[in-house]
This record gives sequence, C-alpha cells and structure tokens, in this order.
Amino acid sequence: MEKVFVDDNCQAIIICPKCRLKKNIDVTDFRDTHKRLKAKCQCGEIFRLTLEFRKHHRKKVWLAGEYFIQGKDEKGEINIEDISLGGIRFASLKPHYISRNDTVELKFTLDNPTRTEIHTPVTVKWIIDHNVGGQFFDPKSLEKDLGPYLST
Repeated sequence: MEKVFVDDNCQAIIICPKCRLKKNIDVTDFRDTHKRLKAKCQCGEIFRLTLEFRKHHRKKVWLAGEYFIQGKDEKGEINIEDISLGGIRFASLKPHYISRNDTVELKFTLDNPTRTEIHTPVTVKWIIDHNVGGQFFDPKSLEKDLGPYLST
C-alpha cells in the first residue's frame, strides 16, 4: 500500500503505480476518516493508498526515560517508542494515573553520539493502557536537538 503525503492545503498528489499518471486531488473530506483508500486510474489500474496528514516525520526509537505529572506528584519510568518534531509516544513501565490533557514533564537521552539529554513538557493527547501520545509544548525549542537526530 502506497503512502501519500498531504500538504497544508489538504492537497495530495496521487500517482498510478502502473502508468505513472499524476493527479492532484483535494482530500479534505478524508481528514477524519480511516485514511485508507482504493483508487482507480484512467488506465483501469485499481490500487490502494494511505493518506498521511502528519506534519512531521516520525522516527521509531527505543529510549529509556522518566516522566513527572505536574500537579499530581506522580513519576515513573518510560520507554520512548517514537518521536517527531511535534510530539512523542511512550510507554509507562508500570500502571500510571496519566490523563488526557495532563502536562507531563519528560526526561530522556537521545542515542546520538553526543547523548543529548532532552527535558521537555508535553500535553497528553491520547492514552491506551500503558501507551501515551503527547504533543510538545514548545516544538521550536527542540528543533536544534531533534532536527538532526530525526534525519538519521
């Protein structure tokens, strides 16, 4: 299944895998759907594609770290599972009381040659069991450290 990236104006360029015909389409109506589509080209080829609305590349990682929930006096150990310039996904090693919209301070070390330490607050966007997805409060402040790391 081909991944098609969507720009800021909800436009996507679909390319037929058989004849290579390109078509620019508005995908606004698909923003809140499952984003897996079946397309049919003028040449008759039927193919599947996935729309990717993400603004930033997400890198799969396995980094040890810790969290602290502001206002709840709770802390614990975590594994960072993926990271982008906009946010992060981590798993708590033990049961937790993290809630959606909590502000959580994260501290972890990148596995780059300089072993860059990251200490940053995130807003919790979703929780599934031990897994938590968060959005960085101030992504611009992390660009210097995360930008080069995410490009490797």
